[in-house]
Amino acid sequence: MFTLKNDRVQAWIVLVLVWLGAFIASYAQNQLAGMSIQFQEHYGFSGEQYAAIYSASQLLGVFLAFVTGIVSDKIGTRKIVLIAGIVVSISLIVRVFSTSFELQYIANMFSGFTGLFMAVNRSKIIGGWFPPTMIALAVGITTTTTPVANTVGIGLTSLMPSVEFAFTVTAVIAVVFTVMWFLFGKDSSDAIAKQDADEGIEKPSVLATLKDIAKSPWAWILSLAAMFIMAAQVPLMAFTTAVLQTRVGLDPAAAGGMATAITIGMGVGSVVSPIIVRAIKSFRVVIAIYAIVTAVVIYLGWQVPVGVAMYVVYFLGGWSLGYLLSIIFTYPVLLFGREKAATAQGLVQTFLLIGASVFLTNVTIPLAGGANPDTFPTIFMIAAIFCIIGSVLLFIIPDQGKKMTKKAEVAERETEPQQ
Repeated sequence: MFTLKNDRVQAWIVLVLVWLGAFIASYAQNQLAGMSIQFQEHYGFSGEQYAAIYSASQLLGVFLAFVTGIVSDKIGTRKIVLIAGIVVSISLIVRVFSTSFELQYIANMFSGFTGLFMAVNRSKIIGGWFPPTMIALAVGITTTTTPVANTVGIGLTSLMPSVEFAFTVTAVIAVVFTVMWFLFGKDSSDAIAKQDADEGIEKPSVLATLKDIAKSPWAWILSLAAMFIMAAQVPLMAFTTAVLQTRVGLDPAAAGGMATAITIGMGVGSVVSPIIVRAIKSFRVVIAIYAIVTAVVIYLGWQVPVGVAMYVVYFLGGWSLGYLLSIIFTYPVLLFGREKAATAQGLVQTFLLIGASVFLTNVTIPLAGGANPDTFPTIFMIAAIFCIIGSVLLFIIPDQGKKMTKKAEVAERETEPQQ
């Protein structure tokens, strides 16, 4: 492990690695979407087998997110992320050579490890390298991985010469990430570690951490907020192109182009919005405005006149939705501190994955009476209601914009990285 003399440089290297670790898992999954027909034909898989393989990487998250958080707070982020990197590298190498359904399923299931571990640990890692005034922006940057992975995974994979070649590219990226994390990954900067030591901050026991998180109403409210907001996002992403084709009359290419406005907006909003929060020193104002914008776009976006107006509306909807999700990843370290952040985020991530993997097929679609062109408006209405519920829960949590006050700026100067 290298410790650079310039903490600021290493902080940004760590941030890039956090981004890359999350990107690998999402990219590996979206590669399958970008070559779904070729993948099925190449290996002789059915549509059901393809769907199982595609969703395999999310399965572990539902069961392991909370445990991952507990272990991370116990042994530190450097070790846990290094373990994840090794597991993902091996699984993605195995994926290149796997020809059976069973091996492909297992390889793709474990390929999501870095995504899971980074989702649980990103605020804890960033809190160890950046001052409070920068945490929201840094976390926002890391959440751009999803739209980038969606765009690159789907757009570029179809241009690659073979399935094996595409899989090899991902395996190489995973190995590079693992080596770079081994060289530069570290729990925190020396300055912040010294500040913790000076303030007498000690790593709490696992039992004490679990007790504090379980007793905190804000941990549960944040978890429920994550579940409902994710339950709102999934129908928007799943049915936007379908509703634009079946009810608006767009061709697949045009409908897909409109849908990309959402993912692009999510990326831009995740980076720009923290600057707004820091300027006004309030998350609640942003949450209230973004909740309304997101809900309106989910419910009415497909009815906007086709063209620039529709693209702008979907872009703004993605902007606001993307940052609502980013706040969910930012709050654990602001609410509970670095020493308990991973456990808290593990709980939040569990509920978030429930919202992503359970609600659509078991709640939203049954409530709407099915998933077809006639029920799409009802599906979007339910998703908009979920968005409002999740945002209200997020709103009632104590406003962490207070972390952007002068007191936090004083802490930033005290932990100024060495030049």
